Amino acid sequence: METHIVDPSPARHTLSLSTGITIFLPATSPLAGGMALRIYPDEQPQLLVPNPFGAGVMVAGVDGRDNLGFAMTVFDRVLLRHLVSFEKLTPQDVRGCFLDLAAKGFAGRETQKLARMAFTALAARRSAIQQKVSELLAGIAVHSDLPDYLGNIFSYLGFSADCIRRGGGYSALNERTPPRLAIIRNALRGLAPSLHSLEGNNLTTGRVITVATEALRRMEALYAAHAGLLAEPDRLAHIGVSCEGAVREIATLDGWVRFALLLEEIPRAPCATHMLADLASLAQILSHSNHAAAARSPLANVGRPSLASWPPEVDHSLYIEERNERLMHMSLLYDIKEN
Repeated sequence: METHIVDPSPARHTLSLSTGITIFLPATSPLAGGMALRIYPDEQPQLLVPNPFGAGVMVAGVDGRDNLGFAMTVFDRVLLRHLVSFEKLTPQDVRGCFLDLAAKGFAGRETQKLARMAFTALAARRSAIQQKVSELLAGIAVHSDLPDYLGNIFSYLGFSADCIRRGGGYSALNERTPPRLAIIRNALRGLAPSLHSLEGNNLTTGRVITVATEALRRMEALYAAHAGLLAEPDRLAHIGVSCEGAVREIATLDGWVRFALLLEEIPRAPCATHMLADLASLAQILSHSNHAAAARSPLANVGRPSLASWPPEVDHSLYIEERNERLMHMSLLYDIKEN
């Protein structure tokens, strides 16, 4: 995918996909699409944001966050400062840090109330899941780190503790469907009709549908793969804890949930072409490759429409901020609902 380098550091022409991981950030800044942090094993992390000046993705070192073309909120600044201090960052760390800061009031009073509820509920469910994982692994010789790994993954995916049992298998996805999986399934069913309802560019619509459909199906497969472990827990004796492919998918899960929630925002959209561009921008961020020789994304050349096409009676930045706040609240409600 084409990128615009904001800071003076050279482009990484030699890195392969296996050397970094893209983690979606629940940003509150007035971003049209979203924000992600690209983490490298031995290098400084980089911020990925939609290019507000044209096509592609803007890439910047975390120290270059003031040169991205928008004013970053206090919440996002504090969140980034906390995240870059981690020696090894995981998607679970991002969600935990987000909830911690939101519960402390950095993202407003309403968000604070929801975050406190979600934080308490998540801790209780995490403890119950860990107990169920211990029961699941009883009598099986597994890697010493596997119980914690599985507890974190099942908790992050939103599995019910009652479904983590021997022989649970794929029925665990239907007995008490994880709320995030439910919204991904709904998004898959409504993706094409929702986007075709926008009177935007037909070529862009098709590209967004292609990229999003593939990604959402991978997310559903991710749930199915972990549910399958419950059907034959003896297989866990042969599983390590690196699971790089799964971690890469999990790292963008919350981003694709935001994409799905954005689809529900379509009826409120003041301008269809801008809504389509926002969805394309978020998909760009979530599917971004750090390899200069990687296959070009179908969304690589999708640019942003001019603000001249935006309704003059609606403040663009204010609308984006309010929409992002709604999406954050919805995400928190899913965290609460999972318990």
